[in-house]
Amino acid sequence: MKTRLTLAAIALAGLSFGASAATFEAQQPYQIHLVDGEKTANSITKSIHKVDLSEGKHQVAISYTKDYSNKSELRVLNGDPVIITLDVPADAELALDYKSPINYQLARQFLREQDTQLKITDKKTDAQIPAEMLIIPIPAGLNIASGIQESLAEKGMAFNGRTDAAVAAAQAKFGDAVVDADALDMLKHWWNAADKDTQRAFQIWAIQQQ
Repeated sequence: MKTRLTLAAIALAGLSFGASAATFEAQQPYQIHLVDGEKTANSITKSIHKVDLSEGKHQVAISYTKDYSNKSELRVLNGDPVIITLDVPADAELALDYKSPINYQLARQFLREQDTQLKITDKKTDAQIPAEMLIIPIPAGLNIASGIQESLAEKGMAFNGRTDAAVAAAQAKFGDAVVDADALDMLKHWWNAADKDTQRAFQIWAIQQQ
């Protein structure tokens, strides 16, 4: 099978060439479920609000949960997940930027319009970072992260791992040889070219994908 640049090449190159770290923060009541298709440690008992990202293209899945209950009524709002796709600058401190709704009714309206209300801002520069926002229906069941993964796969929107930084790193390490090469042959080439630590790291990564 011919391929322009396989995921294996990108993975190996990404291990050898670390990009400058950036951060992405989704303040409460948002939580982060997926980063580039992989689950975070977010769970019922532990909410993840901040993650590290390398420079380049990324996909982040978040959702909104807040308790607006009062003495007479139980009101917990669970918003539909938002899929954010963006190019992350090196060393950026990215955060969700939006006008927080002050009551239950305004929150319901806000959640219907998340894709237009949410912005991404670099806290270092106050610059707004371009990003694509997509709202998907909230998955059934308690495992929201798995439900989001399945939904993205069904829609053909699962993250493909080809970040700009990883592509550049692969091309810098292996040159034009990675273009239009047979996947298996090139995987052997990259494996042989890697040092022992990188080979071990790739083995661990490959096992985790199963």
